[in-house]
Amino acid sequence: MSTEFPTNLDTFTNPSSTDSLGSPSHSEQHTTLNTAVAALEGKVGVDGSAVTSSHDYKIDTLETDVSEINELGYSDFSTTSYTIQASDAGKIVRSTGSSAATITVPPQSSATFSSGQQIIIIQQGAGQITVAAGSGVTINSKDGNLKMSARYSAATLVRQPSDNYWYLIGDLTS
Repeated sequence: MSTEFPTNLDTFTNPSSTDSLGSPSHSEQHTTLNTAVAALEGKVGVDGSAVTSSHDYKIDTLETDVSEINELGYSDFSTTSYTIQASDAGKIVRSTGSSAATITVPPQSSATFSSGQQIIIIQQGAGQITVAAGSGVTINSKDGNLKMSARYSAATLVRQPSDNYWYLIGDLTS
């Protein structure tokens, strides 16, 4: 008997002590179990498997992907202006300058962002940050506030489902 795994689960006959060795045949029982074990080993994979369908490979890839999610990268700037880039999605944009700075959110035609992508903005330096909408861009925030309230304030830009519309949420002032 061949194995049906992984498409279906196999049904194995568990012989009792009173069954003869011929029902099912002893060699058939070994062949069926060996085939099933080989299918399971192929599905699970060995440590460090490069077989993309194996569980070992998929779990290793998932663990790598999840660890990268928890490690936000930084885009630091100290100038008086910075334009958000598509590569800033999922990162922290941090101003380290002592002079006021403007961060501009460009239109979708200049930098492509997917709905729901986020960018964290931190004012690390003393210079107050103002978030500005690029041509055709709308930024929605509480009371229309677009400035960081103080040094070490943070806010998050979240791309809305419609092109060129963003939320700005955080420690903001007018």
